[in-house]
Amino acid sequence: MKPIPNVMSKMRAYSFCSILLSGFAYLAQEFSWAYRGREMFDPYYLGGVSLFLLFFGAIGWAVDQSKPDIWRTAFLAIVSAGLAGLVVFLLAIPASAMDEVSDGLTPVTQPSSERLPTWPETAVYALPLTRAWEGTGPTFSCSQSAQGTCVRAYLDTIPNPDLPTICYGETSHTGTRVSMGDVRTIEQCEAGLFRIMRDNYWNAYRSGVTADYMPVQVDAVMSDLTWNIGPTLALRSSALEAINRGDFADACRRMTFYNKSGGRVVRGLVNRRSAGFEVCMQGVA
Repeated sequence: MKPIPNVMSKMRAYSFCSILLSGFAYLAQEFSWAYRGREMFDPYYLGGVSLFLLFFGAIGWAVDQSKPDIWRTAFLAIVSAGLAGLVVFLLAIPASAMDEVSDGLTPVTQPSSERLPTWPETAVYALPLTRAWEGTGPTFSCSQSAQGTCVRAYLDTIPNPDLPTICYGETSHTGTRVSMGDVRTIEQCEAGLFRIMRDNYWNAYRSGVTADYMPVQVDAVMSDLTWNIGPTLALRSSALEAINRGDFADACRRMTFYNKSGGRVVRGLVNRRSAGFEVCMQGVA
């Protein structure tokens, strides 16, 4: 394969450099996730920068660059910024909130500004959110359940390899891994969700909270996020850092960053984070 005669001049063109930089901007975040387990930059801002560079380079590729022209370059930059802004706007977090889910728990008042929420207060918001997005897998009628409903273990196909799961995302029970063929009553699922989320996830993430106060809804969505991504990532997240510095709106926004599995964006996770964002912001407004 033979390069074109003017390949060096093409590589020096600002359009080529812009496209190259847009690739670096995109990969910077991926390397941060791979080696640091967290975001290095705000994905929304970084995505906007990457889009701007891509548009700037793509449009500039079709423009004669043999004679420098600062006004032409400025015009291309304004057009590129407008297109990037339009795309970012169209991809912004949806305003629709998830439907209200009955949780069977007694509503509580907002905690005082002098303390952190207790688990019973947080559970009122956290459990319906987790139940709505985790689901229980296959259900069937059974006499062992007071509600007449039992669930079977199923394979969660998002992890690699597939992982036997039961109830609301449980992969183990009292130290024993879930196996295909396991059966639980819906009451056992409800009790397990309450206990496991409190003991293994809420307590774990709250060990990293240094703030004296946070809204109960923020605590609830962070608890759901911890259930979904695990305590290790939650404790290292910039969302927790935002909570500790008292910037709860930024914490809500940063929780939406966790929408990938296996390095790819998953529509279900995007929707789940959007629903969590709506609940989270109820405590900020």
